[in-house]
Amino acid sequence: MKKLFVFAVLALAATGFCFAQRAAEYDLGKSSGENVDYNRIGLSFDNTSFSPNSDAKNIIDGTISTNGFGLNYIHGFSLSNSLPMFIETGANVNFNFGSKGYEEGTKLIVQNFNLQVPVNYVYRFTLADDFSLAPYVGLNFKLNLATRFKEALEDGYIWNDGSDDDTDWVSVFDKDEMGEDGTWNRFQMGWHVGVGVQYSKIHLGLQYGTDFISAFSYSEGGYKPAINTGNFKMTLSYCF
Repeated sequence: MKKLFVFAVLALAATGFCFAQRAAEYDLGKSSGENVDYNRIGLSFDNTSFSPNSDAKNIIDGTISTNGFGLNYIHGFSLSNSLPMFIETGANVNFNFGSKGYEEGTKLIVQNFNLQVPVNYVYRFTLADDFSLAPYVGLNFKLNLATRFKEALEDGYIWNDGSDDDTDWVSVFDKDEMGEDGTWNRFQMGWHVGVGVQYSKIHLGLQYGTDFISAFSYSEGGYKPAINTGNFKMTLSYCF
């Protein structure tokens, strides 16, 4: 996982450098209302919830909420010289962690590491010099690079064999551990809405959405367990 993290950060930095060369042709510091291409790089707080349907209660008994952070890069392409309309795309690397009570005395610990590519339609309203408001709607393409879980004991509890160690980590993509029909989906696609507030070169964004493709789904006869995901993101970025 450390190697994947280093690779993702280097890729993100290289992409940002390439777009920065193009952005240097513009004087982006004049006003947040100019209809020119732009770049943003930022750090986000991310929350992803894993919610089972009624047939998946034996997999997860109730919603697991995971919190974490993301490294985010966005490039905005201007669609018009006269109207402040833009298409945004980029890449986000996200790390989420969470836990939930599982059985009496135990809890389920979950970790997720993913790469996301958003595609947004943005309309920007300039409210004052160097101050703008930009609502947007878009699609999100997610590649789950690693999702794993383990069981841990609550304080004061021990296993039946007398040990108090956590169980080993299990990858939800491992067919040997999860079974042929029990592995989760590496790829997900979803939608989101959001709004960004920009003052000078500082941008604050809020976003919420859900995924069309479930984190896990299976169908056999009338039995159709699924684990669905919802995503909230708050991002603080620097624009250039």
